[in-house]
Amino acid sequence: MTSAQIRQSFLDFFAEKKHTIVPSSSLMPDSPNLLFTNAGMNQFVPIFLAEKRCPYTPGRAADTQKCIRAGGKHNDLDDVGLDTYHHTFFEMLGNWSFGDYFKKEAIEWAWELVVGRWKFPANRLYATIYNPDKSIGDPSERDEEAWNFWAEKFRSVGCDPAVHIVNGNKKDNFWMMGDTGPCGPCSELHVDLTPDGDTRGALVNQGDACCIEIWNLVFIQFNANPDGTFSPLPAQHVDTGMGFERVASIIQGTRNFTDFANAKISNYETDIFRPIFDEIEKLSGKKYTSTLPDAADLSAIRNPQSAIDIAFRVIADHIRTLSFAIADGIQPGNTDRNYVLRRILRRAVRYGRTLGFHEPFFYKLVDVLACTMGDVFPEIRAKQAQVKEVLKREEESFNKTLDRGIELFAKAISDRARLKQIAEQTNVQTGSTMQVVFPGSIAFELYDTYGFPLDLTELMAREVGMSVDVHHFEKLMDEQRARARAAQKKEVISVSDDNLQLDPTKFLGYDFLETEAVVEAVIPVAGVSDHGHNEFNVVLDRTACYAEMGGQVGDHGLLHLGDASWPILDTQKKGDVFVHRLGSARASRAGFGASPKQSSGGAASEKVRESEALSPAREARALPEPGELVHVAVDAIRRAAIQRHHTVTHLLHWALHE
Repeated sequence: MTSAQIRQSFLDFFAEKKHTIVPSSSLMPDSPNLLFTNAGMNQFVPIFLAEKRCPYTPGRAADTQKCIRAGGKHNDLDDVGLDTYHHTFFEMLGNWSFGDYFKKEAIEWAWELVVGRWKFPANRLYATIYNPDKSIGDPSERDEEAWNFWAEKFRSVGCDPAVHIVNGNKKDNFWMMGDTGPCGPCSELHVDLTPDGDTRGALVNQGDACCIEIWNLVFIQFNANPDGTFSPLPAQHVDTGMGFERVASIIQGTRNFTDFANAKISNYETDIFRPIFDEIEKLSGKKYTSTLPDAADLSAIRNPQSAIDIAFRVIADHIRTLSFAIADGIQPGNTDRNYVLRRILRRAVRYGRTLGFHEPFFYKLVDVLACTMGDVFPEIRAKQAQVKEVLKREEESFNKTLDRGIELFAKAISDRARLKQIAEQTNVQTGSTMQVVFPGSIAFELYDTYGFPLDLTELMAREVGMSVDVHHFEKLMDEQRARARAAQKKEVISVSDDNLQLDPTKFLGYDFLETEAVVEAVIPVAGVSDHGHNEFNVVLDRTACYAEMGGQVGDHGLLHLGDASWPILDTQKKGDVFVHRLGSARASRAGFGASPKQSSGGAASEKVRESEALSPAREARALPEPGELVHVAVDAIRRAAIQRHHTVTHLLHWALHE
């Protein structure tokens, strides 16, 4: 089966079981605690928490969900490219029951799909069930109900349940949304991929690529209370997640289960990634040969082809992450999830050097992605031009300094004696042996001067068998922040004069509803003695906010810096300078999603309104300082209403004239 057939067969199967097929939710999560949508159940949390009524009749749903795991608790970024199955972007196939069916149907249908429809060899399947360790206080009891349902299925094909059902502890088989809230035991399906398929469950949950988990069935039946106890929920739910890329790799890598002896089980050896590899080969003139680095020594990539193949995998993974994130309104930037994207992009661009790319290339891969995945996720086609524009701009910016940074890095590691001397000076030790590490001072220079995120420097150091002196790097970062605070200009500028002695503001609002900008000046509001409270004016070097002119009122929005944000109450124009009137600082819980050209503005406006509703920050900055980098976002819903009103005004004038 092709990957498209596998995905569709999953959705068709659960449609037959009276599930509503719902679209993937945005990668911009509703939860303020998440960087990105990282699981299929994210969009259904309000239903599980009884905060929202289930809209489906019967209470069943299924989908394929876009997920990113590249920061926070779930972070696979460092492993991408080095193995066959880690990704920052992946699809999660899932089916849900909201107080409808429970364990019996979930297990029965999982077996029917995997064994009955897809023809997985039953003797290679292993199910796990929850078996608590009471000596360390694990909650609840052994999941005998799930064991009995699985046992019936394995016996029906002549398999011994005692072998094919494996006990799991709280870590592996008890799912919790958080320290409190809905939770319950879970049951996983693992596939034995060894040539003979005779490991008898010994590799289950052992981190061995020869035995892969493909599906997790979560049975939500308890509420975890603040006092550590667990109470039964009034309704029981099912939440499942299947790794789409993993299933495709097994089916295609074994030639529909006909050849395990010569199997090539790798997510990258599927038709999901092959079109991207074909395009990279076309652009670079190099070939992908599937080689992996030595698992015992990931730091020393001595085989040039191995380095090339790692670059192929990293770039193919990262283009999916960046493209879908930008299509969902998240742009690369300097804070929170936006900075995670910028790190990922710069990582991909640096790997492009391995393939000989010295001019922007990454954005050219968007077209093949839109072609192969646009039927399932139409947003990638709708935002195709904008995604390419953003990626190209980011590439061009980083390319200006990348080669110089690489040259500095190479020069630093070539002088091992010098590195040892620096290591001795900064007292970096491992036991009684002095360890030669990459200096934190040079890592700081790479970050400060050339825009290298620390993790990119760590990656480059790891490839040559070194680590980075992160402690010294952080010390230098703290010193820089202190210097920046002490050096900020405190001059007061009057806004009463239409001819402000400042450079003209660059207006980007026709194409973008969000942008990063540098603070040019902070201006008191007339009649306010202390502009650190109430309201003040800020001038930026660029803005997405429309200033009042031509009969159209100025934009409202949000200005964001670090852990604080300020509502933009008005935007005025003094000569060629845009002046933003800001209110008091608010606590900021998350970064922004960028609203693209011609966007309806949902993501940006939600964040603007969310921040305006927050209580004042406990330790929020009174005001931004000149020279600081900030993020400005337009209230897009208000902007759209103003545009409609302005257009109707012109139509009315035309009608009256006629």
